[in-house]
Amino acid sequence: MKIKKINLRNYGVIIGFLVLCAIISFATPAFLTTRNILNLLRQSAVVGVLSAGMTLIIISGNFDISVGYICGCAGAIAAVLLNKGFSFVTMFVVVILFGALVGTVSGFAVAKLAIPSMIATLGMGQVINGALLLITGGYPISIQNDAMTYIGKESFLGIPVPIYLFVIAIILVNIVLRRTVLGRHIYSVGGNDETSRLSGIRVDFVKIITFVMSSILAAISGIILTARVGTATATAGSGYELDAIAAVVIGGTCVSGGEGNAWKTIIGVLFMSVISNSFNLLEVHVYFQYVLKGLIILVAVGFDSYNRKRASVS
Repeated sequence: MKIKKINLRNYGVIIGFLVLCAIISFATPAFLTTRNILNLLRQSAVVGVLSAGMTLIIISGNFDISVGYICGCAGAIAAVLLNKGFSFVTMFVVVILFGALVGTVSGFAVAKLAIPSMIATLGMGQVINGALLLITGGYPISIQNDAMTYIGKESFLGIPVPIYLFVIAIILVNIVLRRTVLGRHIYSVGGNDETSRLSGIRVDFVKIITFVMSSILAAISGIILTARVGTATATAGSGYELDAIAAVVIGGTCVSGGEGNAWKTIIGVLFMSVISNSFNLLEVHVYFQYVLKGLIILVAVGFDSYNRKRASVS
């Protein structure tokens, strides 16, 4: 009986995802078409890269609700630089540095100033949102660049290029978490930062570097988003932080920190993408999607908290 419970816990998310796909395929035959599946995969890449970084953040015991704004602003920076004649490589380096700077500031606020992560990143998000409005002037910025077109709209071996970037991000995060000392320290800090500090772990450094890595991935997701739509807008990336949090929590990462799996985040991302895609196919109003995403987060967090409370009592 014990083995069955462990298996259900490990594979429950995958089973739920397959059941969801089966139900939607009956509700709308267009769901399983090759065109729709490729479109779904392409759309999931932006949130997927965001979620890879969010996995690190939540395992460390924090939240980052500025990643959607980082994504949008990074895309706007990319568009402006490319339109001014800068090379793709130069643009990429600048965007990475932008992400690293934002992550450093957020991490410093959380680690050194002891500001709760949600408050610190809420403030940072508003700063970045203001910068985004200043860059775009509130108007769309279109781009024409061969490299961006390839990243956003082309496929390799029949699979959209953005999906490769998503998988690479997950692989890198998994390597950090499972194969490095930093990864072990991230789990430890998320489990109990005071105990980690007493054990000699540089807790403040771990928190800052985690925010830096997450913000860099959020900035890269901004490049992917702008490449996919061919335009940077003032509202780009808005609400993506909720999708990323929901995907990570659905993937089984513990919201209180210390536990999580980067690979299962993929299932969480696809789960959220399937819901959005099916709602579009069924012509369900977009506002209802926000309601459902909020409910998903509440249910997932509530389920996790209930299981932890029951485990502590037993």
